[in-house]
Amino acid sequence: MDEVREIALEALRHYDVAPRRLSRAARSFNSVFRVTAASGTHALRVGAEQRIHADGTLATEAAWLRRLAERGMVVPALRTNWAGEVGTVVAARDAVPRTCALFDWVAGRSLRARLTAPTAARLGRLAAQLHADAEDWGLVDPPDVLVADRVLYWRVPVRLTAPDIPFHDVFADALDRAQAALDELWRTPPHRPHLLHGDLTPANVIVTNDGTLVPIDFQDVVWGFDVQDLAITIVALRRAPGGPRLVEAFRDGYASLRPWPASPPELVEALVAARVLGMVNLVVTVHGPADRGDYLAAHAQRLRQWLDPRRPTA
Repeated sequence: MDEVREIALEALRHYDVAPRRLSRAARSFNSVFRVTAASGTHALRVGAEQRIHADGTLATEAAWLRRLAERGMVVPALRTNWAGEVGTVVAARDAVPRTCALFDWVAGRSLRARLTAPTAARLGRLAAQLHADAEDWGLVDPPDVLVADRVLYWRVPVRLTAPDIPFHDVFADALDRAQAALDELWRTPPHRPHLLHGDLTPANVIVTNDGTLVPIDFQDVVWGFDVQDLAITIVALRRAPGGPRLVEAFRDGYASLRPWPASPPELVEALVAARVLGMVNLVVTVHGPADRGDYLAAHAQRLRQWLDPRRPTA
């Protein structure tokens, strides 16, 4: 039995769930298992060994999901364990302890499989609803979550500028420029900061059988501004076929419920670059640069083009 599956089985012993079947549903930074039980179907998230979020992130995730559900939004329910806790810390053998969380399973298909201009517009409306709710919550001070006032806000070492990383000089220049834009955003805030989903991409939205868009995986929740959250979604939409058309539809959908941020295009592009840099740094920190040459080269090329738009593309 592999270690992560062993951890999942141990975690389930802490819940009022008798699993009949356990199958891996997703694997990225975390691992997600589909749990079939007499009580229903659940999703068990097994956290990574390396903790990159603030200690209070899971509690904030649970509180926001509960708040959204109380206000009529369809979101996955987060189940507490026998002790009434939202997270369960377990370890297999001598492994590093991992934090697990149990959610109700959301039946449907990933938005990635149904990504069209109309569904991108609905994604925009979903983003607007989340931003409106976070604003209405009226939290004056950030809870114990990461504050997105730095490009590399996840709690991992800065590796992408190290001499052994290919294109480290490009990443360093891009990091400096993106951070300068971010500093200016926080010096002259467009509104009071509030909670953001932090990863509202098609991969983290489920389209149910009746067509409802359900946001999942609030683990990357951060404290910041609307435009930062929107830039994260824009990065994901641009990667999809027909990216520009999808981004336009996303923006129109958002603006139908909430004003699109009045941010200059150069700020949006700086925040797009910030998201790319954050992801690259996470990848090289967690997985190392070996066998990542093409990945690093592709992102370095895009960042070069952002740093100098007059530079001819390869």
